[in-house]
Amino acid sequence: MPGRSHYDVLGVSPSASADALRRAYLRQARRWHPDRPSGDSERMRAVNEAWRILGDRRSRAVYDRSLTLKARAQPRTPRPPSTARPAAATRPGGSHPGGAEQRSARTPPSPPLELVGVRWRWISLAAAILAAAAVVVAFLAVSAIDSSDPTRPPTASAPVSQARPEPGDCFRISGAALIAVGCEQPHDGKLARWVPLGAPCPADTELRWVRSARESVCYHPPSG
Repeated sequence: MPGRSHYDVLGVSPSASADALRRAYLRQARRWHPDRPSGDSERMRAVNEAWRILGDRRSRAVYDRSLTLKARAQPRTPRPPSTARPAAATRPGGSHPGGAEQRSARTPPSPPLELVGVRWRWISLAAAILAAAAVVVAFLAVSAIDSSDPTRPPTASAPVSQARPEPGDCFRISGAALIAVGCEQPHDGKLARWVPLGAPCPADTELRWVRSARESVCYHPPSG
């Protein structure tokens, strides 16, 4: 930025301390970084260049001397008494160093992300987590709906038989499970075989899907 010193770019006075320079650099970097909505690449390059020179004690001393020499070398034009201005107009800091030896051929890197734009990335991450949680809740709500469709896996609340009937056992139907009982007791049938979903049963038996076991049974209904 022609006509502005590195101190002007950072918004501090030439007498600012090293800590004040660092805070000013971080403040300007957060404001002009290209990742921010108010970012400006040209201003960001000027901020980086100012910090590269003023952030190092030796390069800052050389830069301050160049400002002083340049201010002394500027010719003073006589002015009428009525339009005379204070000599402070020629103070150091009102000009930009012209020595090419003070510039680096390599552009310094932009500030680390943990210093600029961190809040925006945390907000995006939180939104993604909330969206994923909403999908999981919706899925669990749909899975909890009871259905007689044999292809639907059992929910966590479906009763599970503690005594799995085997071929030849009599059973009672309890919700989504079969409970083995003695054939002399009241029962709902006598199990002939377990078969996978979709498999046929013998002609003299009936087919029933057992949701808790995720299999079907072929059984003989109780006589009488």
